[in-house]
Amino acid sequence: MVTAGAFDGERPLHPAGAAVLLAAFERGWAQPGGLGEASAHSRHLLQAAREEIAGHLGVNPTELEFWGESALISPMALQGMPAFTEGKLIVGATERQEILALAARTKSSATLRVSHSGLIDHDQLLEEVERDSIVAIQSANIETGVCQNLKEISQIVGAMKAELHIDYSASGPLVRLPHYWSTADFPAKSWDGPSGLGVMLINKSHRWANPLATATTRRSPESYSLPLVLAAAASLTGWLADSKNESERLRNLTTMMREVIARTIPDVDIAGSGKSEESLPHILSVSILNISGERLVNALAREGFAVASGSACVASAIEPSHVLQAMGILTHGNIRISLMHGVQESDVKRFLALLPGIISQLRTEAGA
Repeated sequence: MVTAGAFDGERPLHPAGAAVLLAAFERGWAQPGGLGEASAHSRHLLQAAREEIAGHLGVNPTELEFWGESALISPMALQGMPAFTEGKLIVGATERQEILALAARTKSSATLRVSHSGLIDHDQLLEEVERDSIVAIQSANIETGVCQNLKEISQIVGAMKAELHIDYSASGPLVRLPHYWSTADFPAKSWDGPSGLGVMLINKSHRWANPLATATTRRSPESYSLPLVLAAAASLTGWLADSKNESERLRNLTTMMREVIARTIPDVDIAGSGKSEESLPHILSVSILNISGERLVNALAREGFAVASGSACVASAIEPSHVLQAMGILTHGNIRISLMHGVQESDVKRFLALLPGIISQLRTEAGA
């Protein structure tokens, strides 16, 4: 089945993590900070998981903190930087809504334009960045799969000794950390790990203080579940092993989808360039003129394809997708497709065969 979640992929827990999770509740129930043999065992399990995840992400274990409140990681990472209260917060126009809202409430902020393909304006970044700036950038956008050039962005920010926060919610470890960075956000869901857990990375060369805890040196609330940490570590190891074989195959499938959809459906916008260095291998965002995104999602669901929509036509959406608006592409009739590991090529071909007819029927019903 061709699947996509509302924003985060809605992917099931990786089998490697699922296998560990139940056993972890049996073995890792004690608080790691407590006394006694059970707590000592939990500390050992926690440290082993920390080292496993840190190794895969390419950081020192001391630079990694677990958060049970994964949605708070990026906002807290920004607010914990020394320059947050007085410096300039610079964000991309396609960042998450909560980051854009945070920038709107700061003393000084700037929003970076993006091109039609979703890439931020590096010339504008050069003009805006200052030594006391904080730059918040997604490694890739979860709606469109568009990847930013983190190497060049980090060089620009690093040259000014400013702070750089990177949100890896969409890409997970598919995109590597650049040479220069301050903090980073990795939800465990980004590698098919358990929901309710995220990883905050804090570069040991940069100053950062937990904005929620002024009287302690703790860098996270420490409210996470140890069994979820253990499942996340196992999921990451398994997911990366799968990705070695799957990424190129999924790239070929989304490339085929781009080509067929552009050829068989008139009046369609496909987000991003599709180039390997500018897009994730498994995400495709398509917007179709004179189509209700909600009706298209429902029509595809009846055929067994679960996709999501960022259209203004969806009943729960008050405003059209700010991401699509910033890119200057159609905001109506949008579907976001996320190909899971193991998806069959035959399912993708069936999707492509059915889509033109579904679009034609919906347009006829709408009188378009």
